[in-house]
Amino acid sequence: MDERLLRFFVAVYEEKNFSKAAEKCFVSQPNISNGIKTLEDIIHKQLFKRHKRGVELLENAHYLYPIAKRILGELNSIPEIFNENSLKQKIVIGIADSLSMQFKSEFFAKISSLVDNVQLDVRPMNRECEINLLVREWKFEDHLFLPIWKENYVLCVPNNNPLAKKDEIDIDDLSNEPFIHCPPCEAHQQSLSILNNSGKKWNTVANCSSKTEVLSLLMAGLGITFLPEYFVKTWDGFKIKKFSGPKSYREIGLSYHKESLQNPAVKKIIESFTSKTKAK
Repeated sequence: MDERLLRFFVAVYEEKNFSKAAEKCFVSQPNISNGIKTLEDIIHKQLFKRHKRGVELLENAHYLYPIAKRILGELNSIPEIFNENSLKQKIVIGIADSLSMQFKSEFFAKISSLVDNVQLDVRPMNRECEINLLVREWKFEDHLFLPIWKENYVLCVPNNNPLAKKDEIDIDDLSNEPFIHCPPCEAHQQSLSILNNSGKKWNTVANCSSKTEVLSLLMAGLGITFLPEYFVKTWDGFKIKKFSGPKSYREIGLSYHKESLQNPAVKKIIESFTSKTKAK
């Protein structure tokens, strides 16, 4: 279909007059009339009914108008889409579960300040993403890892647990206490190993595969646990207690394949965070 037919139609619809539509389109009135007739023949529907003072808009015209406007709008935008100065710099980013909003918001704010006209495709962490924001232990085997932040693990005690009243808790206090365990977590594994070596018993009431599940059981009062500081600091139902036992932390950073650096936007992000890390 000739796009001029849609332009003629839109002009007549908006002006409600063939003569004014012709002036708007810089053509003669017969061209407008013939164009509308051709369009009506193509769609097998009448769009307008003429009268002395102009035209009456029929139901078919009301139906076609938003479609025609959308199509013409998309046609008009094609040159702008391919204008070199307006091309979006696209980045496919994977985000790991259980990262705090603080880390994620700081990361996206940094990207926005670094890359002009950026368009983000944000997904769950995945090997196929150009870069992934995740914990070092989750780095993909063939990827490089650039550390950005360190986050301490803290001891979380439900409000209904007697340990919540203690000012400071040591490793022996955890013996036989109901504990929500996250097997992939190094902080949990370290504390478990120390208790076992000391002859104390570890009372696991739940095993969870993710930090989010651990947090939900903690808030339900089922047991104590270790969780990343910024991941839990805005939630209620438990207390973060001073812990005299071994300290643990996790490294959060970017996992990426070296081929991702072929994307100039990704390369700029990696170089910026690398410089920031060296400065520390």
